[in-house]
Amino acid sequence: MVLQGFRTIATRQELNEAEALLRASGLSLPDGIDTGIGFFEDGRLGGTAFLAGATICGVCVDAAHRGRGLASSLVGRILSQALGDGIQRVCIFTKANEAPKFASLGFHLVASTEKAAMLEFGEPDYAAWSRRTAETLQHARRTMPKNSGGPFGAVVINANPFTLGHHALVAEAAARCAQAVVFVVEEDASSFPFGDRLELVRRGASDLENVVVVPGGPYMVSRASFPAYFSGREAHAAVHAEVDARIFAARIAPDMGIGIRFVGSEPYCPATATYNRVLRRVLPEYGIAIEEMPRECAAGKIISASEVRRIMRDGDLPSHIPELERLVPPSTLQFLLSDKGRAIAEDLRGKTGRH
Repeated sequence: MVLQGFRTIATRQELNEAEALLRASGLSLPDGIDTGIGFFEDGRLGGTAFLAGATICGVCVDAAHRGRGLASSLVGRILSQALGDGIQRVCIFTKANEAPKFASLGFHLVASTEKAAMLEFGEPDYAAWSRRTAETLQHARRTMPKNSGGPFGAVVINANPFTLGHHALVAEAAARCAQAVVFVVEEDASSFPFGDRLELVRRGASDLENVVVVPGGPYMVSRASFPAYFSGREAHAAVHAEVDARIFAARIAPDMGIGIRFVGSEPYCPATATYNRVLRRVLPEYGIAIEEMPRECAAGKIISASEVRRIMRDGDLPSHIPELERLVPPSTLQFLLSDKGRAIAEDLRGKTGRH
């Protein structure tokens, strides 16, 4: 008698089996997973689907079980669980040839390449996010003193936390554009929570009158659009980065009237360096210019948010104030020395992650 069915992946052994199944298909166990559902037959795992935040990932079916509609069943079950948990909008990042399968389940395509695709289900969707963000930018354009025509530029930053290097990049965009739009990565997978990062960027760039700071939503450098940025898996970075780049080039830039994007050079993070290379290739295909600016330096060293986090992790912050003053604007330094900042520093001391 064959016993088969769907159930939650609950044990370490089952996670190990899931990892092996994904590896056999050229995939990897997703980072930050909250729950997973497996198809089991006679106690053996034959298929998986995971949920990380609001992103469905790790959808895989063993070769022996393909052709039976299991992938659709797994996605349907994990989607139902997400909706039951109150998640109103779910994304999925998948191979391009799998996109029609998920479209048949009610997912809508956001962007695709030859190798990968991002789809979404539920509300608020891309149209709602785009409409709300465009209204914010248009209002700002009507009130900005420098609104005299010319290009509108964009900067996308995680700002974990906001540094003087970020400020220099935003200032360059502001100097060269009628309006500089700063999209702050909204994915909450960094040491500094999204709400704090957004506020630090707004405060840190408040001296630049033609800058508007907005959330990046799930469409720029998120677990759904660019999962390799958070996992650090360089082997997948180029494929993932191209999906993210094409969402920006084909949809976000024209919807927001953006004609140029500014990025900082990246000597440290391989995933970000790959992202810059992909942006340089993809954006011009859509008539969007890209400027890669040299990174700002202090005391002969490149200013980076990772260096700020290293100081927070390794030392007593008040004793490092002179060093931090060379790395971050006053508003960020004030936050670092606050109760919130000290709590983040304490949390960092127990972590070794990239973000």
